[in-house]
Amino acid sequence: MRWIWARKRSLYFKIFVSFLTLILLFGCFYVLIYKMFRNGLEQEIMRSSQTQTENTAERFAQHFERIQILLFDLYHNPDLISFNNELKRYGIDGANFLKAKEVIEEIRRESYNPLFMVQDVIVHLDQAELAFGKSGSSSNEYMFERFYHNVNYSLSDWQAELNQENSFQMLPASTFDLAAKNIESKKLLPYVFHYPDTSYQLVAMIDIEQAADAFYGTTAGEGNLMLMDEAGNTLYSRNEGTQADQIPPFAEGESMVKHNGVYYFKTTGSDGLTYITSTPDTQITVQLQHLSKYLLLVFVASLAVAVIAAIVLSRKLHSPVKQMLSSLLDRTSGGAAASEHEIRNNSNSAGQIWEYDLIHSRIQQLQKEKESIIHRMKEQKAALQSYTYMNQLKNINTDINEWSDFLNSSGRFHIVYYDIRFRQAGIKAREEMGRVIRHLLEHIHLISSECVQDTHTFQLESDEIVSVLKGASSQDLSLLLERIKQTFDADHEHYIVTVGVSPLVADASGFNDAYQRLRNLSSQAYIAEETQIIFEERELPELPPLSSIMQKNLHQALQSGDEERAMELIQELLVPFYEQGAGVQQFQEYAHLIAVKLMESTKELLPGEDSFPALKLWIEGIKHCHTLADYHQSFLSFVHAACALTRKRQDLSSEPLVVMFYEIIQHKYMEDISLDYLSDKLNLSSAYLSAYIKEKTGMNFSEHLQGVRMSKACELLVTTDLNVNEISQLVGYHNITSFNRSFKKLTNMTPGAYRKQHVLQEHKRSIG
Repeated sequence: MRWIWARKRSLYFKIFVSFLTLILLFGCFYVLIYKMFRNGLEQEIMRSSQTQTENTAERFAQHFERIQILLFDLYHNPDLISFNNELKRYGIDGANFLKAKEVIEEIRRESYNPLFMVQDVIVHLDQAELAFGKSGSSSNEYMFERFYHNVNYSLSDWQAELNQENSFQMLPASTFDLAAKNIESKKLLPYVFHYPDTSYQLVAMIDIEQAADAFYGTTAGEGNLMLMDEAGNTLYSRNEGTQADQIPPFAEGESMVKHNGVYYFKTTGSDGLTYITSTPDTQITVQLQHLSKYLLLVFVASLAVAVIAAIVLSRKLHSPVKQMLSSLLDRTSGGAAASEHEIRNNSNSAGQIWEYDLIHSRIQQLQKEKESIIHRMKEQKAALQSYTYMNQLKNINTDINEWSDFLNSSGRFHIVYYDIRFRQAGIKAREEMGRVIRHLLEHIHLISSECVQDTHTFQLESDEIVSVLKGASSQDLSLLLERIKQTFDADHEHYIVTVGVSPLVADASGFNDAYQRLRNLSSQAYIAEETQIIFEERELPELPPLSSIMQKNLHQALQSGDEERAMELIQELLVPFYEQGAGVQQFQEYAHLIAVKLMESTKELLPGEDSFPALKLWIEGIKHCHTLADYHQSFLSFVHAACALTRKRQDLSSEPLVVMFYEIIQHKYMEDISLDYLSDKLNLSSAYLSAYIKEKTGMNFSEHLQGVRMSKACELLVTTDLNVNEISQLVGYHNITSFNRSFKKLTNMTPGAYRKQHVLQEHKRSIG
């Protein structure tokens, strides 16, 4: 207690107590929030389970309505009606079975539609003792006793259904032994349709297990799902051991009952069926216990971390004050010690923290020292005003002054211009390019100084180096260019250099015109894998047109996924232009034109394709192609990717769910859509839809949606003046940080850098 009393005015003690007060305050708040949350959590779980039951009932009702429409349309099929009339009139030998074949084809199309989830639709013609489904026709006995065998449904039972007055009759689900496709057995729910006093009926064998997984979910834990008709008969129960008599009675208007440790939830669908789901109370209790343990663990861990943080932060805040006091006390140890002792024991001191009181006592002394220093600096001000001394102090680079003196001195000069083009397969990192440029600058300066006495070398752009040579003879110039070419050719795998040499320039006023002429000369270099030295302009071939026939052939090759044919057509365009001696800039513009046409065809063939931003970035890579082999490899990578995407889209065109999925995200990408939204739209559960999309496309929902949004964002960045925040809102991102992170993950650059890169390329292309 004495130690605490002695330290109560210490800065460390006050900071630590303040932290502890905040920790206790937040701890009490945490406990209060937990109690409120714990009381409402169980009710929320109940409401969630009831909502799940109602959603399941709604989905089943809509599904059974689709089955009714299917059976009604098949029942009134003209071929089926005509075939039945022929059976009545001429018997089985005189009937036209080609009409029955058309009905079988219709049944196959509908049975294989994943939206219906039916195993088969059986046409039962009792008078002719004939039945047929998607697998073909057979006798009544073979169809119901062997092909779909079940002890609860004999042939006589199916014949008795024809005498029922109800047109639509749903029968209890049962496990049928199947003789088709090596499937041993499957639980099916028969749905019968016929008109009273007719000679044939339709039986839809619904795959009830698949429907339950799709509408109720596959992750229901220990819960059960039951379907009961209006008479209270059990039509389906996921748990075989649960029957209707085991369900506790529900009071009028009651939708939830707890019985023997199980919660039962009940709802009646629009189809008149009763849907009952059950969840053991242990499942809810376990969830609450796990949550309580987790929250308690988090609370204890947070409390421990907070206390440790309070100790550490208190020490960190106190340490600077302690060090400051030490430095002050060391200067006048005797007097300072006495002052510290007096301030510690003076309870009437004006300050509340003795360290601050001690610091305050030293302010006057520091003020006197400050005035003394200012006085000495004023006396030395004249020495600091020396121009040479200031230059050395600021480390000013005087190279610009030397270049100005060099250029303004008398004498004619040559200009040697070096255009450095880095190859795509060579140096990639921007920092590495900078190091290479600096190395080349030093090397060129060294060789130029050895060959010509009066020379100056400097860098004008990120990929341009210029040497100005005064008094250089033709022999000196030839020796310089020969040594430079040998040096550059040794590293042609990393970069290719075009060297432009101007004639003699009379004075400094002609430097700019000569420099611009050399820049134009460098664009006329041949497509070659070596250093080229250019002295004068040459006549360039005309840019060949890209005919509509050639564009059509390229489009057809991409559409069919024929990579070899597409590359042959591209080679037919590039090789002749290369052989005509096209310049590097001219050839790059022609290749860019072909690439744009390929991209337009790809966009037409693959609307809304997720990988489209990656294909757009490929066009940007053409600027790094400097040889015919580089262009061939670049186009080959694009054609391979585009053809692969085309083939993939063609494979998916036969999947109705996938087509609907693509249409929705293509038109709704700007909205706050989610997997739950899509599952409600398609009348499927979220888990089933997610697994289905992943299996059919190889990507999940989030990857598809992000690809469409980023494709539109890239388009808006280069075609509009909207800022990044506005674009993020237009493509469905309400958080600019999330948008920037997603964009950089896909394109390896920020949105601002992407737009800046495009603007710089357009500017360079316009002035090139």
